[in-house]
Amino acid sequence: MKKIILILTTLVMAVTAKAQKATVESLREAELSRFKVMIGQDEAGLNAVLHADLIYNHSNALTDNKASYVGSIVSKKTIYASIESEELTPRLYGKFGIITGIVKVKNQAKDGSFTYNHLKYTDVWIFQDKRWQMLSWQSTKIPN
Repeated sequence: MKKIILILTTLVMAVTAKAQKATVESLREAELSRFKVMIGQDEAGLNAVLHADLIYNHSNALTDNKASYVGSIVSKKTIYASIESEELTPRLYGKFGIITGIVKVKNQAKDGSFTYNHLKYTDVWIFQDKRWQMLSWQSTKIPN
């Protein structure tokens, strides 16, 4: 069942990518789709939505590039059980988009336990090859 969901997600992203135009709404959709492929551990979907030059700065100050970030998700070193968007504000500047937002992230540890992070973030996107691709992510934990 999980493989069927991953295949469907990848197909939806492929169709969406072909039909995308650089609009605020398509940027919002790209962000929400990215959350879904992260949860689904969808390697093809991640590779489509993340730019080759990705810099991903985590809230714990660790930094990933595209290869290390995709690798951590596909290998299940990082498991996103859920990502709930509380606030998402996209802005366009030509072929670039900036999103500021707030998310609740539920991660699953190898022992099956869960950790929760409430994050405020900024990410930068570029509209390239007829689709949005995330270039940069920076987040900080919101205190309880």
